[in-house]
Amino acid sequence: MAAANMKMKMQLRKGSEVDVQRWDGDSYSWLSGDVVSGNGRTYLVRIHGATTSQAAVLERVARKFIRPTPVPVGLRALYSWSTGDEVEAFVDHAWCPAVVTAVGYGKVIVYLHGKMKKIRVRTCELRLRRQWDGNQWTLLDKKPREAIISREFPAAADSHNVAG
Repeated sequence: MAAANMKMKMQLRKGSEVDVQRWDGDSYSWLSGDVVSGNGRTYLVRIHGATTSQAAVLERVARKFIRPTPVPVGLRALYSWSTGDEVEAFVDHAWCPAVVTAVGYGKVIVYLHGKMKKIRVRTCELRLRRQWDGNQWTLLDKKPREAIISREFPAAADSHNVAG
């Protein structure tokens, strides 16, 4: 898949679905939420699934840590993961940058950037890694690579994903 640009002006209004960047040491993740209110510099965002009780949390966030929720790029991306692909994996209610290290039947092992660990996730818990820059999405190149197909995943890649 070649790099593609999708232009989308970021206009944050009440109810806009967004991702909020959260830093933890050297790693970051994106939490899903929706805008409650804002003044152009900071926004009150309802963060979804940010706590163990699954209750939404209200948080004041600077605009530079907010991006629109990425639009899906098609079902083909769900089934064509290869080793080395740069992705975001849904782990502990957040989208974390990762790289695919092994592909199995309906599951994938990813290495989480910054967290220095491998985990097993379902293919439905992956999305293409894109960057929001200058009010447009940049889709990273997805170069074809030979996948490692395995019926058994290494024991070191135990799933820590609360989503399954």
